Amino acid sequence: MENYNENQPQSEQQQPQPNPGGGYYAPKPSLPNAAASLVLGILSVVTSCWFVGLILGIIGLVFGNKARAIYLAAPNDYNGYGMANAGRVLSIIGICIGGLYILYVLVIIGIIGIGVGLSEGADWFRQISSL
Repeated sequence: MENYNENQPQSEQQQPQPNPGGGYYAPKPSLPNAAASLVLGILSVVTSCWFVGLILGIIGLVFGNKARAIYLAAPNDYNGYGMANAGRVLSIIGICIGGLYILYVLVIIGIIGIGVGLSEGADWFRQISSL
């Protein structure tokens, strides 16, 4: 029976696992770019209502895809695939929201442009008909 207290905080670093042949296994390293992908994915969702979110989402997606490719090449060598995958998903969500925001801005600019064009056209029509 293991003796531990549930109220005590757990260590943040991964403890080495005992090796049946003696000694300890070294902890697996984290995936490169996994943390960067997660941070950029979170920032892309948070800043998705500005154009910055779209750029951060694209960069986060590239980092997440690189980390995923590294993990799939050697899945037993790395930890942190969940971080990379979460970063990819958040980056995709940030890209979608950012793209919808850009589309929204373009539609609003088009509506304003059409309104201005119609009002100027009406003024032009009144000037011609008064001659």
